[in-house]
Amino acid sequence: MTGIISISKQGNILAAQLSELLDSSLCYALEKYNKGNCLPIEGRLKTFCGSLFEKHDALIFIMATGIVVRSIAPWIRHKTKDPAVLVIDDKGTHVISLLSGHLGGANALTLKVAELISAKPVITTSSDVNKRTSVDMLAQKYGLLIDSMSDAKDITAIIVNGGTVALDDDCQIINEPIRQEAGTTIGKIIVSNKAHIAEQLPFVKLIPKNIILGLGCRKGILPSKFMDFINDTLKVHNIDKRSIRLIASIDVKKEERAILEAGKTLNVPCQFYSAESLQEVDDLFEGSAFVKQTVGVASVSTCSAYTAAKKSGIFLAKKIKKEGMTISIVQTSLKT
Repeated sequence: MTGIISISKQGNILAAQLSELLDSSLCYALEKYNKGNCLPIEGRLKTFCGSLFEKHDALIFIMATGIVVRSIAPWIRHKTKDPAVLVIDDKGTHVISLLSGHLGGANALTLKVAELISAKPVITTSSDVNKRTSVDMLAQKYGLLIDSMSDAKDITAIIVNGGTVALDDDCQIINEPIRQEAGTTIGKIIVSNKAHIAEQLPFVKLIPKNIILGLGCRKGILPSKFMDFINDTLKVHNIDKRSIRLIASIDVKKEERAILEAGKTLNVPCQFYSAESLQEVDDLFEGSAFVKQTVGVASVSTCSAYTAAKKSGIFLAKKIKKEGMTISIVQTSLKT
């Protein structure tokens, strides 16, 4: 949700107009200028900004830039956590992208707001000004996680300063060229779900959420034991945990603590399928006659992973078994 904050009579008029033009927005104003169409600014603006930073993913201040800088300074944490911050003069002449231009979406919102109120957008990020690719902009556009912000900064600096980096994307996710100068490659952008990458050149890793874990287990398996098995399997297959999109299993396991705890530990949703839906792909995989007699399908982990992947993708591990536990790993596209 976007917060629109004004501290003048003219600013309040513009805030109210902008609030009507923007979906999912709230406006805030000083009580003496509030016409009843905005929420009140409570206390000092600098203190109030703390609650705004927690409540909103984008903030538009209609006031002088200096006031905004001093007011938000105590609350700025990191570019991956801060909301987008825009500044507009109270006549609506300029819209400035002030904070979180790429990851927070301030640059994109600046262009949108400027168009809505017929103002001039002001964007100062070097990659945008020089029409070059930045790593954080690329990651945001394709829904990729940046492994290291420090590495991202270094690789973006190479591009902005006229160097050349190569794109290594085995997952075939990024479908555009890097905007840069042509020359000898001195860095890389690597799109990968691998935990460890051997590369001599400086690089940044962008992690796609394209791994689905299919899980099956005997009733009552200890969560810690199952999690150890998952960790060991991921390590053997060199898979970065952060690339896991979801866990899939059969619906008779929807109360199985080991599976639910795995979802919490990995911070991913658990998706459960009926035996009937899994039976549609059961004949494609080898499995256990005993398991089929018990739950209706011969291979719970494999069928679940494949079904969650919309019956597509690549099996990185078809079925790993250990002491009543099974794991299947599917790499799928981000669109699936």
